[in-house]
Amino acid sequence: MARQRIVTFATTGQSLPGEVAFGVLRTKVLREMRANGWKRLAITSPGANCGKSTVTLNLAFSLAKQKDVHTIVAELDMRRPSLAKMLGVKGKTGFDTVIEGKADFASLAVRPRPNLAFGLNYSRAQSPAELLQSPTVGPALARIEAAYAPDLMIFDMPPMLVNDDTLAFVGQVDCVLLVAEAGTTSMREIDVCERDLAAQTNVLGVLLNKCRYMEKNDGYGGYN
Repeated sequence: MARQRIVTFATTGQSLPGEVAFGVLRTKVLREMRANGWKRLAITSPGANCGKSTVTLNLAFSLAKQKDVHTIVAELDMRRPSLAKMLGVKGKTGFDTVIEGKADFASLAVRPRPNLAFGLNYSRAQSPAELLQSPTVGPALARIEAAYAPDLMIFDMPPMLVNDDTLAFVGQVDCVLLVAEAGTTSMREIDVCERDLAAQTNVLGVLLNKCRYMEKNDGYGGYN
């Protein structure tokens, strides 16, 4: 997991660089979502390779360290699914079948912690944008929430500027965290994404990732 930059995975008490930063992110996310009564958080980025999936996993395992917080992570980047590979998990039936109403979440959930479960994808889904705005999506999410009552549902979304998948779905969530890559993502790209997101939901914030020239204890990006 350390090779995949999942610095919050260990439960032995050892601290890897960046773990404290994700603890701060966890606290800020929980505080804001509880204050607003929000349950559903999407994580996306303007373009590819910004590290949104790495941020998703680190936030999820950091949340799991709070025993009273129950989290479900759903992978909705269905063109280039990556979470299963990052976690070292193999399977056949993906979370896309839950969205389609063809499978129950319980039959495919991966549960690495008592209070953390993942819905993963193992291959590319057919017509992701159409699936993400289909009438089966809302009822599928409602069934999961009714059965498991998670404190948070986190959705690992595709990059916004490469297709319309994320815009097809974000109306289903309470807020979105936008992950930008330092030195690569432009302010114009961030502005475009923020405007498009704000038209459908709440923008929780912008996280600057892969900052290589910051002081050791500054910001969230130093872990990378």
